[in-house]
Amino acid sequence: MRILRTAGYRVMPWKNGGGTTTEIAVSPDGAGLEDFDWRISMARVETSGPFSSFAGVDRTLSVLE
Repeated sequence: MRILRTAGYRVMPWKNGGGTTTEIAVSPDGAGLEDFDWRISMARVETSGPFSSFAGVDRTLSVLE
């Protein structure tokens, strides 16, 4: 088991500039947006617009708030 602390989360802008993503976990550790196997993140939507493209990635979305 690994405890995930908020201080260790990585926050980054979306590819399309419409918000930010807080990355909670990613595999492999340290992977970037082009080479991750899977990741769990929370998105903050700032403006409406199209989804950023992640070719070959299936997404599952859930509203948190």
